[in-house]
Amino acid sequence: MRVWSRVALAASVFAACIGAGAGAARAETPPEYYLALGDSGAVGYQPGKGPTDEGYTDVLYADLKKTHANLKLVKLGCPGETTTTMLHGGICEYPEGSQMDAAVAFLKQHAGDVRYVTVSIGVNNTACLLNGDVECGLRGAVNLAAELPQIAGGLHAAGGDTPDYASMTYYDPGLASWITGGQAVAVASVPALDVFNAWQRAVFWVNGFEIADVDGAFATHDFTTTTDLPPYGTLPLNVARICAWTYQCSQNDGHANAEGYRQIAAAFSKALS
Repeated sequence: MRVWSRVALAASVFAACIGAGAGAARAETPPEYYLALGDSGAVGYQPGKGPTDEGYTDVLYADLKKTHANLKLVKLGCPGETTTTMLHGGICEYPEGSQMDAAVAFLKQHAGDVRYVTVSIGVNNTACLLNGDVECGLRGAVNLAAELPQIAGGLHAAGGDTPDYASMTYYDPGLASWITGGQAVAVASVPALDVFNAWQRAVFWVNGFEIADVDGAFATHDFTTTTDLPPYGTLPLNVARICAWTYQCSQNDGHANAEGYRQIAAAFSKALS
């Protein structure tokens, strides 16, 4: 009996060691990272709140984490960021000097462990066009043309082929002019956005990024379908979505609200699936 007791004791100790070893292995499993980059959209900015945890990156992270339990969200975005300031700094402070430098450093430091990279950048280059400042808008467009390839190419070069990369097309806050009688301005804003989005698509796609069709989710081209949206009445679908999903109609602020960010996140999720 003593022999069998010793065998049983040895077996239990062995099992405990195996279990402890498995627990240690689980504890040492390295995390995966979701690196969120870009402008105010990337930090979930909302007027009156500032950066929030309701942005598209937060919603997307919660969705991705369902299948990647060890995923960690790293936000490096900066409200007001342009392609120029992303490359060279000037708005937000980073130990490395700029958001781009910080992103490249992170990708290299965590080589092989970054699972997702998303970027939303460029809209602030030409946002001054909404205020009628054509000279500012043209200058921003020139910078966008030169700098967007540096950002897209530089990120992929630093991260290699391990991460899934995604960028996005943009919605059109200019459509809000419709509710104040500026229907011609609203209509004219769409082809201008098309040029911007075409460059976004081309640059990021050629550098290995999937494209989240936010432009499509907001039905930017749909002036035909109408819907009722209090207190504005009957509106074209594209105008209604700008009013319902952003602050442009209510506060003259083009940032997405919580629902808008959920719609953007859904577009990213579809692109990454």
